[in-house]
Order: sequence, then C-alpha cells, then structure tokens
Amino acid sequence: MRPFFSIRRRAVALVAFAAPLIAFGACRESTVPNFNTPNIEGLLDAPNAATVNTTVVGLLVGLRATVGTWATGLGILGREVYNLDPAEPRNVLAYLIGPLEPGGFVADVGWTASYRNIRTAVTVLEVIDKVSGYSAAQKSATRGFVKTIIAQEYVNQLRVRDTFGIVVDVPTDPTQLGGFVTKDSGFKRAAALFDEAKVDLGAGGAAFPFALTSGFAGFNTPANFLKVIRALKARADVYRGAWAEALVALGESFISTSATTSAALATGAYHVYSTTSGDALNPLFDAAPRALVAVPSFLTEAQRRPDGSVDLRASSKALVTTVNVTTQGVSSNVRITAYASNVAPVPIIKNEELILLRAEANNALGNRLLAIQDLDFVRVNSGGLAPLGAAFTGDIVSEILYNRRYSLFDEYGHRWVDLRRYGRLATLEKALPSHKIFPVVPIPVDECNQRLDQPPKGCVNVIGF
Repeated sequence: MRPFFSIRRRAVALVAFAAPLIAFGACRESTVPNFNTPNIEGLLDAPNAATVNTTVVGLLVGLRATVGTWATGLGILGREVYNLDPAEPRNVLAYLIGPLEPGGFVADVGWTASYRNIRTAVTVLEVIDKVSGYSAAQKSATRGFVKTIIAQEYVNQLRVRDTFGIVVDVPTDPTQLGGFVTKDSGFKRAAALFDEAKVDLGAGGAAFPFALTSGFAGFNTPANFLKVIRALKARADVYRGAWAEALVALGESFISTSATTSAALATGAYHVYSTTSGDALNPLFDAAPRALVAVPSFLTEAQRRPDGSVDLRASSKALVTTVNVTTQGVSSNVRITAYASNVAPVPIIKNEELILLRAEANNALGNRLLAIQDLDFVRVNSGGLAPLGAAFTGDIVSEILYNRRYSLFDEYGHRWVDLRRYGRLATLEKALPSHKIFPVVPIPVDECNQRLDQPPKGCVNVIGF
C-alpha cells in the first residue's frame, strides 16, 4: 500500500477568517426576512435585538448551507452516493481518484463556510451583554443557541479533518489567526461548549427572542431545544469514544423507543426548504436523476426481510430505474428516493440515530444485550427485518455499521466517518481500479499559506489507497 500523504504547498491569500459575514439565505417561513442586512461591524458598533435576532437565525441558515457538502461530498468519499454531473468531472476525478490536494477541488469541504459561521457566532457572543432589548433570560437563551452552532461546526470539521485537527479559537479580529489543535482537543472543546450551552439554556426562560423554523417543531423553546443539544453532544461523544458520557447525554435528549411508528423514529430537528423567493431548495433532490445517484451496492448489499423482500430502508430510499447516469467510467441506474421533493426536509439529528448511538455506546461498554435490544428495535421497526435476538453471537460492530448505513443514508455523510472510526475504510468498493479510498481531507491551501512558518500537518496531499 502506498503512503497516504505527500508534502505540497501553494501560495494563496487567506479567506477562511477574512470574510466579514456570511451572506445569509432565508428560513422556511411564509414571510422570508432579509438576512443580508446585518454585518459584523454594525453588530459590534450598535448591537440591538433586531439585528442580533436576524444574525442568530442566519447562523442556522449558514449551517443549512452545507447540507449538500456533507451528504454528497462525504457521501462520495464513503461510497453512499455519486455525483455524476457531466458538467463537473471533478466529482469523479478529484473525489474518487485524487490525490486530494490542499489547493484542489475537494480540500475546502465546508471549511470556509464553517469558519465564517463560527466567526459570526463568536461576534454575537461578544456583543450579547450589550443588547439592551434583551432580558437576562433572553441573553442566556441566545448564548446557548449560539454556542451550540459553534460546537456543531467544530464537529462538522473534525469529521472531515480527523487526525489533522482544526482551529477552535477564532478571534473577531480577522487579521489574527487561531492556532490548530489536535482532534482530541477539538472534540473536548466541542463537548465543553455543548455543556456550556446546556447551562445557558437552563437559564433561558420560556422562549427564544428569535423564531426558529418549522424544522424545530417541538424543540423551539429553550427547554425543548436543550434536548437537541444533548442529542448533538451524544453524537460527538460517540465520535470521540466517550461512551459513558454519550449515554448520559442521550438520557437528556429526545431519545425514545415508546412508539414503533416511522414518525416516532423520524422525530428530530430538521433543515427545511421551500419555493418561497429567497429561500433554498433541498440540494439532495434529483428526480430525473441528472447527476445524483446511489451507489448500486446500497441495494444489492441490503439484508432481506423474512418474506424475501429487501430491507425497507433500502427500498424506500433508492430505486433501480431505466435511467443510467454515466461519467468518467462510473455509472449507476439507482435513483435516490430518500427525499420526496425539492422541499423535503433533511435531518440534523433524529430519534432513529439516537437509538443506534445508544446501541453503539452500550456495545463499547460491554452491555451487549442492551445494544442488541436497540439494534433490534431499529431493524424491526425501520427495516422490517427479523430481530437478531439475545442469542446473537455475531459481530455487533458490523450490525451497528450496517444499520447506520441504511438508517442514515444520504443525510450527513455518516458512512465514511463511521467506517474510519472502526478502521474499516478498506471495505469500501472501488468502481474502477484507478479509484482510491481517502481517510481524511487536507487543510485548505489558503490556511496553509498563512502559516508557512509552522504549517499544520494537514497541509499535505492525501494520496489514498
């Protein structure tokens, strides 16, 4: 096997921290507000409730803007989906062949978007005490919400950069550079922020001073949004192997096995879309399909139900069609049907994932029977599969990975991250002999060239294997 990395740097100007403020799109509401008005300078000079409220909701819009990046970009790396757009061959040449270069097509993978969002969030935290139109409870609720966004953006980048680490200190002064920290330190900082957000939300009163979208129905007050924070924290704890902490966070989340319906499993927080002028459409919907397709093995590797039919999660999320999309020698005739329309919501986190996270944490802690109980709940009620049963002697990790693959398909690029966590990336298929599997994405060249005196270890070419 060839080594993963080779050194290469280029000279380009920094963009990740220099942008003054992300241009916010709109939320899914009947009246779409204009999120392009606020700016960081105005926020610092004369913070007021209206400007802060708009900016805070804009953070959620910024988070939504990377849905396509995570589901499709990481989905390609994890062989969940392909983007076979004939107008953009780099979706094959870069993602599947490589190498992944700091100055290449793949390297940014949400970096700039995440850090623009983080910098805006840091600015909100800096001015929040100066907002005279906020009560003490509203200030606390806003802090909790904003810290959640920052922590989640850290996790977003840690999923991509992994052992290369990330930047966690983002000064409001764009001329200052925050230092890189290790993967472990990055996850600890994210966990600490999620915990701080919990405390802030606990003092956040009965309502947020800003309105959340319909994707947060049932979670749009500080007390209920706290359950989403704990769910996101549990996911991050599982990523870092903090199993006992994950179980504690899950116990404070909205996890539930009291109902067996698909709606109960789908309960959660969502990004929402609409056709309203100024809003956005679901970037994962491709009805034709013209470019976005499932990797065919998603259907062929699905387990069978007792009647011989395929796992319901597979048959409901992908469909063999007469349309065969082909580019650069890669083809698929499997249409993605996970999203029914161009305004279908996309999960941020949902109950079905929480149950699987609990199974994973219990298995890691040696609680095999509890893990099987949760796996069986999902297998039976979501997949229509037969239960494993208490006498199951097979590999629980393989079952966890299988169920996460089918329960969370095309949502957040889960499969690539999951297989890397368990050292199983080599099990991913290659459509052509020239294709490579990449374990991590490099740091963008714009960051590397601002740190030539001490470049981060991620300023390298990732060769793959």
